[in-house]
Amino acid sequence: MKKNYFILIILMAGLLFTACEDVVDVGLPSSEPRLVVDASINWHKGDSGNWQLVKLTTSTNYYATEIPAVEGADVYIRSQSGSFYEFTEIGPDSPGFYACENFQPVIGETYTLHISYDDNHYTATETLLPVPDLQYAEQTDDGFLEGQQVVRAYFDDPPGIENFYMHGFFREDKGPQYAVFDDNFTDGNNTYTVRIFDNLRRGEIMTIRLFGISERYFDYMSKIFTTTSEGNIGPFQVAPAQLRGNIINETDPDNYAYGYFRLSEVSSLEYMVQ
Repeated sequence: MKKNYFILIILMAGLLFTACEDVVDVGLPSSEPRLVVDASINWHKGDSGNWQLVKLTTSTNYYATEIPAVEGADVYIRSQSGSFYEFTEIGPDSPGFYACENFQPVIGETYTLHISYDDNHYTATETLLPVPDLQYAEQTDDGFLEGQQVVRAYFDDPPGIENFYMHGFFREDKGPQYAVFDDNFTDGNNTYTVRIFDNLRRGEIMTIRLFGISERYFDYMSKIFTTTSEGNIGPFQVAPAQLRGNIINETDPDNYAYGYFRLSEVSSLEYMVQ
C-alpha cells in the first residue's frame, strides 16, 4: 500500500516546527537573532495533560554551537472558551523553559498562545486534534536492503475524516525519528505507521507514538524534511531556507519568529525488538 511519508530525524524531541502562513523564505544563512518558539502541547492518552512546557530560544548563525535561551518573557495560553493558562519561568537550572501545571486539554478546543518578549507580542492559534489508539506493533525483515528490519504499528483510521498524523519512534540510545503522513489512501481502514531500521538489537525496547496534527503542521513538516534532507541542521539554528511557522509578531510583523505552536492528542505503545 502506497504511503507518502516525509521522514525527519530530529535531534531534540521537544521541537516540532510547522506552518501557519505556509510561507517559505529562501535565502542564505543569517546571524540576525529571532525568537524561536518550541510550543508542542501533547496530551498523552491516560494522562491529565495538566503539565505542559514551552521553550523559548533565539536563532543563531549557521555554525553556532550554543543556543541562547530566552529569559524574562511573559507566556500564556487562552482557550476559545475563555480559560487562561499562565506559563511561568522554571528558573536558572532550566533557562528558556516555561511551565504550566494546570493546563486543561479539550479535544476540538482552539487555543491561542501569547508571548511578550523584548517589547514584541507574539501569538499563534491552533486546535487540539484527536488521534486513534495504537493497537500493536510487528516486526518483519522485508526492508529495501538486505538486513533491514521493518517495524509497523497499527491503528484504525476514523472514516470520512481527512486525518493527518505524525509518528515518533524513540529508541533507548538514539535520537527520536519522526515522520508525517495522511490517510489519503487509507481512510477508514485498519492501517499502520512504519519505519525501517538497519541496526535493531534483540531485546531493545522502543516507544512508538502517534500524534494527531493539523494539515498546516503536516505541510510545514514536509517542507522541513525537504529543506534538511541534504544535511543536519540544528533545530534552533537558521537553515539555508528559512521556514516560518505559525508564530505571528503582532507588534512588528517584519520581526517574525521561528517555530510552531501545536496541540496533539498522543497514543503510545512500547515494543520489544525480536
